Amino acid sequence: MRLDSHIDKVQRLTALRARLEPLRDFELWYWASLTAGTNMLNATLHATGLTPDDPVFSTIPGVHVVRQADGSYARELRGPGDVSHVGWPPIEGEALPQVRRLEAALHALEEHRDPCIRGDRAPTPAIVDECSRAFDEARAIYEQAVTAVRSA
Repeated sequence: MRLDSHIDKVQRLTALRARLEPLRDFELWYWASLTAGTNMLNATLHATGLTPDDPVFSTIPGVHVVRQADGSYARELRGPGDVSHVGWPPIEGEALPQVRRLEAALHALEEHRDPCIRGDRAPTPAIVDECSRAFDEARAIYEQAVTAVRSA
């Protein structure tokens, strides 16, 4: 996807997240947080030049949906493209320290996915606080990376 598309998704998902009550609407709030975070990561990867800013859509690592000259879409084999989750697919090359910090923040957010969304752990105010801190850290790193690209 294009950098601007990721930025738009981050803005819309962050606005949605702000309208939800974290404990009452935990599953929706959490998925909005996680999906916005993934888009933050992809935008940061594009902004730092680690992944291409292409108008194609990753489906699985290496397989992309690409618009054809006639307006239709077709699958094509290409490089890794956008990530679906931190580390999937792995990003080749030397990542900048801010990218590693962003990945760590998203890992902290993902720690609560399986037990709270797929498992039987009830979300608590402490879990909401942990998720919020991870989201805020990821957002700060993302905003710095995107601002640097737009200022250049």
